[in-house]
Amino acid sequence: MPLNGIGFFYLCIVIKDMSSMKWKKKGVDSVDYINGYQISEVWGTYHYIAREIAPRLKAFKALDKHGWPEDFENQEDWNKAIQKMIDAFELVKDYSPSFDEDIQTVEQGVELFCKYFRDLSD
Repeated sequence: MPLNGIGFFYLCIVIKDMSSMKWKKKGVDSVDYINGYQISEVWGTYHYIAREIAPRLKAFKALDKHGWPEDFENQEDWNKAIQKMIDAFELVKDYSPSFDEDIQTVEQGVELFCKYFRDLSD
């Protein structure tokens, strides 16, 4: 399933007419902000979200969880899927993957993230 599939809506952020929402945060002349966020974080939303998600997935994987989604046989299999999610977000934290293998890793991990998004709780 490509990243632009219907399951990907969890990661989509829509920013309308960014140029009309641009403003400077008081006391900080050198950094532009949009709706309270640094413009560099908004332009790189994909990377910013990955940097926020990856460490939380690592912490979640380390939990002694009380269960797993019914698609998995056991905790070990669930943790392997979580690791695939982690691998995907680690790859896109700081750059956009360009190698086919990396792109496949990201697509697989994001697809798992979207599919099991509601299961990422204990």
